[in-house]
Amino acid sequence: MNRNQIIVIAACVAACIGIFLFANTTKPAAETAAATEQHSEGDGHNHSAEQGEPLALNIQGYISDLNSRIEDKATREKIEELEKNSDYNGLIDEYRKLVKPLAISHYAMKLADKEPNVKNYLQAGDYSATLLQTAPDELAANYLKNNLLEAYKKAAEIEPNNNEVKLRLATAYIEMSPQPMEGVAILREIVAKDSTNIDAQLLLGRFGIVSGQFDKAIVRLEKVLYLQPQNSEALLLLAEAYNNQGDSKKALELLERCKKTVKSPELRKEIEGYIEQIKKQVHS
Repeated sequence: MNRNQIIVIAACVAACIGIFLFANTTKPAAETAAATEQHSEGDGHNHSAEQGEPLALNIQGYISDLNSRIEDKATREKIEELEKNSDYNGLIDEYRKLVKPLAISHYAMKLADKEPNVKNYLQAGDYSATLLQTAPDELAANYLKNNLLEAYKKAAEIEPNNNEVKLRLATAYIEMSPQPMEGVAILREIVAKDSTNIDAQLLLGRFGIVSGQFDKAIVRLEKVLYLQPQNSEALLLLAEAYNNQGDSKKALELLERCKKTVKSPELRKEIEGYIEQIKKQVHS
């Protein structure tokens, strides 16, 4: 089992036990529609981005094309009136009915900019973060990543000492931007003030695994287990760190502990498979 698989399983474990940052958000009714939302030529996509630059979604062009395809005249006119009056709550409601999540994400951000407060920016960012899990293509994914990063940045500007906001912003930097060390710096700042912040220590531990800094990951994750001995995500990630440091005995011990804390049969099966893989390596 490779490192990326471990991170994916750890994220699934965390989501199941309510630790993973974005798993705490309320999933919108239109979320699952993102995977089936279709885009065609001339729909506002920028297909001519310079080589090396992320493809960008022209959201205004996308929405204009979307509106032109609405068959019901009354709905189309209502949306035009709402747009004219900058009634973003009304627009969000209309696009929910139409099951168009990218438009909802756009207007959630517009609403936050119109009524700037931490709650609105977190809602806008969290919505984009949830949609990102089922983004239909690279254009949509890039748009959502930029949206959520901008939302969390603005929330942090309003309340710079709010750890909930800082954790979201740090995660966005690490997992969704080309500047992961910006996120790491935020997390280090959090644990410097409060070394018992489990979410920050877990995120630093995960980053240590991804970046191959296993010794640093071990320090972070051992701290989490000192505070929460049954933390499934920490047990799994720490097992990966020790296994990569050549301590298969310790890794197996941690995986056996982790298996007992996981309720999902599917996740337990994945962990058992990892255990068998390590045992084969030991005896080979």
